[in-house]
Amino acid sequence: MIILVSRTGWWIGRQEQLTIDERELIFRELSRNCSAWLSAKALGRHHSTISREIERNGGEKIYRAVEA
Repeated sequence: MIILVSRTGWWIGRQEQLTIDERELIFRELSRNCSAWLSAKALGRHHSTISREIERNGGEKIYRAVEA
């Protein structure tokens, strides 16, 4: 995990890669036509993290966990 801190000392976010298990759950949820929001809730992640993951890896129609 990488924690980002600005020069002023303010915490500005974190970057933590999704695990293969998390990516597989995203794939299963997309296969069931569930939203990124529901996947995020199940994973305890922010919905924008999941949305970016999906878009970065082909979108909802062609997302595959092993290729991500």
